[in-house]
Amino acid sequence: MRKIILFIVLFAISSVAQISYAAATEQVGPDSANRFPTVAQPDWPKGIVEIPRHESRVYSIWVNGNENFYFKTTAEQINELISLFSKARMRDHELWISTTKKQVKSFNGDSIDYNVNLQILSGIALAMSRREGNPDTFEPRLTVYTDNNHTLVKQLKLPDNIVLNCDIKEFPLKGKSVKPNRKSWYGIVQFEDSTPATDFEHGLSTQITLWEKGVEGGIKIAKVDHKGFFDAAFSDKEIADLKAGNSWLTITVGNWLTEAKEDHTRLPVELLSLEKENLKPVRISRPKFYYGRILFEDGSAPILNPPPWPGAEIRVDFPYAGDAAIDSQGYFTVYFTKEQYEEAKAQKVRENIYIPDYSEKGRSTARFAFPVALLSQDKTKAGVVRYRVPNSQDRNWQPQSRKSGNPFRALIIFDLMYSRRNRRKTSRCWYVSGI
Repeated sequence: MRKIILFIVLFAISSVAQISYAAATEQVGPDSANRFPTVAQPDWPKGIVEIPRHESRVYSIWVNGNENFYFKTTAEQINELISLFSKARMRDHELWISTTKKQVKSFNGDSIDYNVNLQILSGIALAMSRREGNPDTFEPRLTVYTDNNHTLVKQLKLPDNIVLNCDIKEFPLKGKSVKPNRKSWYGIVQFEDSTPATDFEHGLSTQITLWEKGVEGGIKIAKVDHKGFFDAAFSDKEIADLKAGNSWLTITVGNWLTEAKEDHTRLPVELLSLEKENLKPVRISRPKFYYGRILFEDGSAPILNPPPWPGAEIRVDFPYAGDAAIDSQGYFTVYFTKEQYEEAKAQKVRENIYIPDYSEKGRSTARFAFPVALLSQDKTKAGVVRYRVPNSQDRNWQPQSRKSGNPFRALIIFDLMYSRRNRRKTSRCWYVSGI
């Protein structure tokens, strides 16, 4: 069973207090008892998803990237979870042992017993944790609650890379790994024009990834902020390995689904510093965006004036690139890698232009389609979609099902698209029905 609850969160960004709506999602039981299987998130370490997928999971809750998974297990199942945890691609595999007996409450107030918890920080929660300046890796943490069951404790098996933290006196097990002392190292990444190597408005971010010789997969250690800065925690040995070439750092610019690769642009360790002031920037090429345009049938930009409710606006959404705002001339900007663009273009065209409802505040419905094939990296050749939006006489308009059709239609214009097949410019247009 999966439920979602909305609540208000107060937080500060760039010293400006803001109120934002956050969504908490819960699932009771394992994946096998639910319609929604657990999917690895972009910020998650490689392999960690195998733990939330374990059949012993009894409850999970997701809140802005602070994900918690709860398990009711036998000793054998605990060892399975610890083994999976040890195989995840991380620097520190911290296992915590506590005697406390634990319960978690669902949205309905039901109490659920558990004896193992996995916490994963990602997204907003991870970004806010890193802003605190604590030289930590903020990697997932696994906690086992023994409830003073000494028989269970004696059955636990610890892989060599487990860092053991325990509040039980004279605990019979000892970990072979120790979490090293780390310091925060700083860097700055800019585009060639000296602007920060981020563009959050258009879904572009920059990821710093750590790679090691002979080890498959990288470890995501930092993201560049809106000013181009980043900080990451390193021990003296980790810095020495970077200088010796036993490991290296890469810079990956892309959208939230762009995967880091070991052959991406390298970040010289010499440009890291323990002091944030007077950093020498790493400069990289600005990637090319894709452009599209949406207009009303009369040629004006799709601005709702007045809007049906505060903040209501027409937006467009694409696979990989995500959500995009439309400017005062009807243009929008999105980013794809070459591979993402080809994959998205090959998918079936779907309704992805979201129109705010006049009947329900805060709700928008995908009514019309903007095909990926209409996008262009040359803004002057961007494809255009034109349609009639509900006006003052349509304010009681309700979304209709596909079967009943839609009183509004979208006119999609292929503006002077270049045909590679016949090597000439063509101008075509066609109609599609909305929902």
